[in-house]
Amino acid sequence: MTENPLVVTCLGDIAPVKAAYTAIMAAPDEARARHEALFRESDIVFANFETPVSTASAIREDKRYVFKTGADALAAFPEKFVYSIANNHILDYGASGLMDTIAHLTDRGVRFTGAGENLDAARKPVLICVNNRKVGLLAAADPRYQAATADSPGVYPALPDLLSTDICGLRKTADIIYVSIHMGMEFIPVPTPVMIKLADVCHRAGASVVFFHHAHCISGYTLSDKKATLWGTGNFLFPEDHSFPFKPWFDGAAWNLSHSANQPGIRLGISPLRLDDNGLPEKANPDEAAKITGRIEALSARISAGGNLAWLRASHMARPSYIRILARNYTDILRRQGILYVVRQIMSSIRTLFLEK
Repeated sequence: MTENPLVVTCLGDIAPVKAAYTAIMAAPDEARARHEALFRESDIVFANFETPVSTASAIREDKRYVFKTGADALAAFPEKFVYSIANNHILDYGASGLMDTIAHLTDRGVRFTGAGENLDAARKPVLICVNNRKVGLLAAADPRYQAATADSPGVYPALPDLLSTDICGLRKTADIIYVSIHMGMEFIPVPTPVMIKLADVCHRAGASVVFFHHAHCISGYTLSDKKATLWGTGNFLFPEDHSFPFKPWFDGAAWNLSHSANQPGIRLGISPLRLDDNGLPEKANPDEAAKITGRIEALSARISAGGNLAWLRASHMARPSYIRILARNYTDILRRQGILYVVRQIMSSIRTLFLEK
């Protein structure tokens, strides 16, 4: 007897804020119907929810982009969605904003992982049984992003020892393990050395699929019979700051991974998407889909070839669009926080993203 394969869809960043929130609330039933149609064949959709769900007013830190959304936006997404809340925006409104988010998700029966009232809570996985197969889901983020501690709220810090321990523990109850990691260089589709090391640590510990987000642009993948790494899942639903348009922002994808009980291995299908002017997703037209797929395959081939990716990364960093965005962002940080803060941020980024630990 042939069983239907288990299909898990990995998505990138979701932020139903600003123009996206307004558009969803203008036609909430239409928004939900669109998402249901996109993922009709999926058993689980695992995505990064990159905003607090809160009415809090006190921001944690003075920065250019501070997000929050209303609880009514959650109804736009089907019950099969599971959220990582391990990211750099989930504490934009401090611990109260995070705890509000957890309360709203819990009250609505929405499954989530990656942040909590302390480190133990942040490390708690989601376990889902589909067709007699147990899927374990973990989520972590760059350790710079308000990491939880034993007695303070925050996100699960993506540290090799922690991830290895938790994946090994999850193997006792899960048949398939997915790990979501919010890390990378914004606007650069090339994995950093630390990302590559973390993926290897997770796979060695027993993770079937590891996927990254944060760069706000799609990247490539590495696929073998028993494991898959998605190096950048891009945006799924996220309004853009149109003062400095970044064209790759609007190119997305649904990354559909199939697991068959009768055949070993993982199969990957990519469904190209485009974000509209409000940051809402729609199926890409044939020309757009071909361009998106072509870019993913080209990056995949280069990343899978191995070797030093520094020159590929540098070529993207040298592009005028990236330089303009970087200059604007650091000028804004300088104005708000001062030169010492800028220096600390740059040094922290170098240590976290490029130096092996």
